[in-house]
Amino acid sequence: MDSIKREVVTAQTANWRIVITLLGIALAIFMAALEATVVGTAMPTVIATLGGIEIYSWVFAAYILASTIMTPIWGKMADLLGRRPALFGGLACFIIGSALSGAAQSMLQLIIFRALQGLGAGALFPVGMTIVADLLSLERRAKMIGLFSGMWGVAGLIGPLAGGYLTDYLHWRWVFYINLPFGLLAWAMVWAAYPERTYRRANISLDYAGAITLSAFLTLLLLLLEKIGQIPLGGNIALSAGLLALLIIFIKIEQRSGEPLVPLELFHARMVTAVTLHGLFAGMALFGTMAFLPLFVQAVIGTTATQAGTILTPYILAWVIGAPLGGRLILRIGYRPVVIAGTALIIVGAVLLAQVSIETVRIELVWAGIMMGLGGGLSIASLMIGAQHSVPRHQLGVVTSTVQFSRSIGAAIGTGAMGALMGWRLDRLLAGGSRELAPLASTHRDITAIVRQATRAALSPEATMFLRQSLAVSLRLAFTFVLAAAIVAAIISLIIPGGSAHDLKHPDHH
Repeated sequence: MDSIKREVVTAQTANWRIVITLLGIALAIFMAALEATVVGTAMPTVIATLGGIEIYSWVFAAYILASTIMTPIWGKMADLLGRRPALFGGLACFIIGSALSGAAQSMLQLIIFRALQGLGAGALFPVGMTIVADLLSLERRAKMIGLFSGMWGVAGLIGPLAGGYLTDYLHWRWVFYINLPFGLLAWAMVWAAYPERTYRRANISLDYAGAITLSAFLTLLLLLLEKIGQIPLGGNIALSAGLLALLIIFIKIEQRSGEPLVPLELFHARMVTAVTLHGLFAGMALFGTMAFLPLFVQAVIGTTATQAGTILTPYILAWVIGAPLGGRLILRIGYRPVVIAGTALIIVGAVLLAQVSIETVRIELVWAGIMMGLGGGLSIASLMIGAQHSVPRHQLGVVTSTVQFSRSIGAAIGTGAMGALMGWRLDRLLAGGSRELAPLASTHRDITAIVRQATRAALSPEATMFLRQSLAVSLRLAFTFVLAAAIVAAIISLIIPGGSAHDLKHPDHH
């Protein structure tokens, strides 16, 4: 009897450890997701305090660039050094970067400290989800996936509001300081509850050449996406050629490395290849839509920026509902039907958006957002589980980070391409407008100036109508790109292996 009681107590203790660890990881993921949305609201006040408006866009670019570059690096470190060192390293960078960002005395300092934040943020989701895969069986993880997907949704909803509240009632510096108690709490929870299941290997040799090459590739890619359409055609061709050369060099390095940053044998598994490609194109469609849907509401329908942001609420809520639903469905009918259904819903939403015009009303956009959010929730979360269960345990970190990396790159390409298409079309339409619109035609890249209420108020009714029509047509072209990306994602979903989730489980997993 005593031995039975001890076993029961041990099992209960183990379960509590798992619960506390999962809550700590969810908190860490939520913190990183919130930081991506909360800063934008505070930036006008930050600029008024620190100056440096000519470089302020790098406050966002530095964070995104650093976190994107570090995502596969942290994933590899989680496999080589252990989950705890990788997660705590990321948390340390994020917490220290937050503290320093709050104390910044110039815009340049803020940019540097935001880059440090981004270095840490790149660890929190992939390493956190790797730990989740270590702790939970397929069935439990499929039921819990909604919690972690929901972190991004909740952060997207409350981030702008939290940023405004902290800036108005405390100080803009609290936009960064607020991370400190939550980061330390997440650290303490995981430190106390997560038992080290190390997969540290002997004779560790990090792939420095691959990391440097990949960093150069991503820096050049994000630069191209940010500046596309603003530099001559020859410059775009040169940057594209540089990207291709760096990609070829990276592949060669990975083929020869003893411990490659992204092991190419991962892609021998059809599931990993399908998930990575699907994430790339679905990321273009889903995150590109999130970036440009509020812009349509503000620029064409005509609302304030805050009101325009609420158009994403149905989108995010549908995602939060779809993620746990998809997790449960893959246990019953397998990955392929769930992902095909989810991607089909994304296409339905994209078709609705590709038909927008000046007559489009808000409810039509709401329905499009619900379709895309539900489809994204069904497919994106389910595929992460599928990729994790198609590789041996010692590659969990790198496959999780690779999938997340492909989605981040997709988001960057999607928003960059949509912005370029919109700008190209708007440039030509405004060039054919009246003299009254000539100043806007010369500065159309500053889209915030065009959608500002004060700008509209200074125009005649005829010019305002022409401007709205031009913006509607330009954004319709951008949403047509979303539809094209969604169709490619749907084609890719057809190559996902059939069978139940259990059939595709790697023998190395419990």
